[in-house]
Amino acid sequence: MRTLRRTPVIIALVAILILLTSGSAFAQYSFDWSYGQQGAVKDMFILEDFMTEMTNTSALTDSFRVTMVTDMPPFWQATICEGPVCFPPSYTVHKFILGPGESTNLDFAITAAVDEGRGSSNITLESLSDPGVVEVTSFTVVTSGLEILNVDSDGGAGYEIFFSDALDATGRTHATWTRGVMGVLTAEDLANFDGIVWSVGTYGQGLADDDRANLEEYVQNGGNLFLTGQNLAMDYCDPGSPLYSPIAHAWFQDLLGVDFLADDAATNQVNGVAGDPVADGMVLTINGGDGANNNSSPDEITTLVNGATAMTYATGQDAAVRSAFGDGRTFFAAFGFEGLSSASQRNDVMTSVLDWITFPFSAVPNDVQSPLVFNAFVVPNPFNPQTSVKFEVGGTQAVNSEVVIYDLRGREIRNLFRGVLEPGPQTMVWNGRDNGGRNLASGVYLARVVVASEARTVKMTLAR
Repeated sequence: MRTLRRTPVIIALVAILILLTSGSAFAQYSFDWSYGQQGAVKDMFILEDFMTEMTNTSALTDSFRVTMVTDMPPFWQATICEGPVCFPPSYTVHKFILGPGESTNLDFAITAAVDEGRGSSNITLESLSDPGVVEVTSFTVVTSGLEILNVDSDGGAGYEIFFSDALDATGRTHATWTRGVMGVLTAEDLANFDGIVWSVGTYGQGLADDDRANLEEYVQNGGNLFLTGQNLAMDYCDPGSPLYSPIAHAWFQDLLGVDFLADDAATNQVNGVAGDPVADGMVLTINGGDGANNNSSPDEITTLVNGATAMTYATGQDAAVRSAFGDGRTFFAAFGFEGLSSASQRNDVMTSVLDWITFPFSAVPNDVQSPLVFNAFVVPNPFNPQTSVKFEVGGTQAVNSEVVIYDLRGREIRNLFRGVLEPGPQTMVWNGRDNGGRNLASGVYLARVVVASEARTVKMTLAR
């Protein structure tokens, strides 16, 4: 009898069949791991328990391993729990078995102690039957006693280091909240901090509906916000943007005192407005150097009557605006702070912005009003066809005020405002016309700002 010999084709087919069969066995192992918010703001010595549920979704019994690696201050504690059993902090690797379709609760607790700051438990969950079935995540606590919360909402671009380094230079205590991983910050969470620094870089979706609502409540009740991002105004205020909504547009107008003017300022230079309490004397470069070099199309913005222009581009268009809303303050930069071209510029801007937004409104002993008008200036100056008279009302109550334009002989030319003003930044626009609507000739005019019994006079030049 002749023995049949296996041909190379048959051998190859058998090998492929073995590989496919083997591969399908590995592919049968799987699990589902579900959990909620991955970040929490917590008081010292109060445990935060991040609860998760893990299910063996395969048709086979499997063994699993949980590994915990911590990144936190030395006296903080982190623990692993499975079901009702919690292990000591020294227990960082846990193994267990689940049958097909079985589930278990895996909880990860963090307790802040002694040192304020931020601490994370970095967790790896893996199948021991198939090394390719693995998931990695982290859970993080930020303590409530810090001065500043640095909210990184740049979509994973990595710009947060520019902010944390500048915050270090201010000497203020701070920690970073990674919005895309750690989740939503409620108004109650935000209220634990004197100031919020919120950055989106170039990530258009870094300021969601719930973020805006919570920030509005926070500022309304005395919180302070520094918001920066190069396309934010266009993304939310331009009706042609896919992120536009009337609610978002109104948020920028009411909370920040700004509106969108145009895309791409087409300049790398930003100048502080003379006399501004934040930016007076600053000359900034928003690209190059050791910055992120990402300000490719910073927005031009318009300052509304409830805001005050703090910075302008070299072209003269508004670049940053400060405002007051409710009991809090805001500062909005229409360019990315991370793009500032040197650490010294970033440090100076961060220090100055935080000093202003967290500085309390003029205190009044025993609730007795003490009106004050300050930071009065005109921009642009010289001007044609219009300019803005900007100033700030101090005190804690609304007061009778007026803004009147005079010529150099002391004659009233134009009454811009007579009425009651609330405390905070103010802007009055003058179009170079008199009370009868007639265009005035080129020359020097005086803007007199009176708040209760105090007055400031500013010169301006109309150049036809």
